[in-house]
This record gives sequence, structure tokens and C-alpha cells, in this order.
Amino acid sequence: MDADIVISILGCAVIACGVVSEAFGFVLSSLTAYAGLLLLHFFGCINLTDSSLAFWGVASLLASGIAILSPRSEPGGSRHGNSYLLLGAAAGLLVGMSIDASVMTLSAIIGTILGQLFYCQTPTGKWVKFSFHIFIRYLCSVGLKIIVSIAIAGVAVMGFLKNQSAYMS
Repeated sequence: MDADIVISILGCAVIACGVVSEAFGFVLSSLTAYAGLLLLHFFGCINLTDSSLAFWGVASLLASGIAILSPRSEPGGSRHGNSYLLLGAAAGLLVGMSIDASVMTLSAIIGTILGQLFYCQTPTGKWVKFSFHIFIRYLCSVGLKIIVSIAIAGVAVMGFLKNQSAYMS
């Protein structure tokens, strides 16, 4: 039982590192969050289907690949917009979790878009409003990784909630 708790804490810490590293613009952050999800699943802390594991693996690979292949996201190398997008995605995820688990990822996407819209209104984010093309490119290069990482964290939380009887005894 003690090993289960240690593995649970370690897996959650890896997912948290993936989510927090999004604020600093780490390119492989969604893969880090996915590694935590795999750790939790393979040690039996949460139960996911094989298709769900494959989906989040492909999503994290695609998000990281798009981020690697995209040009630098912000002028001057600043990362001010990442925190706006991350907070918007987290707020959207929490709203989606309160409604139903099936709308969790959709609400994280909406939250990320709203976070980017709020970032566009700041003095450092005026460059994103320049054109629709820049808005979409920034959403794909930065927002997609954030959406995947936050959604993976939400999947882990929902997995713990479904498995709570194992931890209450």
C-alpha cells in the first residue's frame, strides 16, 4: 500500500511538472505530462483504456512536434502569453469537470482561446491581434501543448476520482 502512494505521488508530480513547465515554454512539456499519465496507469493507480492511452500519446507527440517545428512564438523570446493561456485552460478544465468529464477537454480548449483573447488585450500581447493568421499560429504552437497537458492532468484527476474506493480503504 505504501508503494502505491509513492507511485501516485510521483506520477502526479511528473504531471504537475509537465503542466508547470508550460508557463516557461518548455517544448516537451506535454510529453512530460503524458509520461506521468503512463506511470499512473501502468502501476495501477488509475485505469485507462488502451485507446485513451494511445490518443493522449499521439496528441502529446503532435503537440510537441508542432511546437518544435513552429517559429519562435513571441517576439523577443518572452513567455508572457503562456501564463494567460495556461490559466485560461485550467479554468476551462475546472468548469468542464464540474459539468461532466466528457466536456472537460472542450472546455479546456475554450478556456485557452479565451486566455489568448485576454492576452491580446495586454500591451505585450498586441502583436497577436495583428492578423488572424498570427492568432491561429500562436494558438497552435503554444496553446495546443497547453491544452494537451491540462487535459492529461484532468484525465488523471478523473481517474483518481473513479478509483477512490481503492484509496479510501
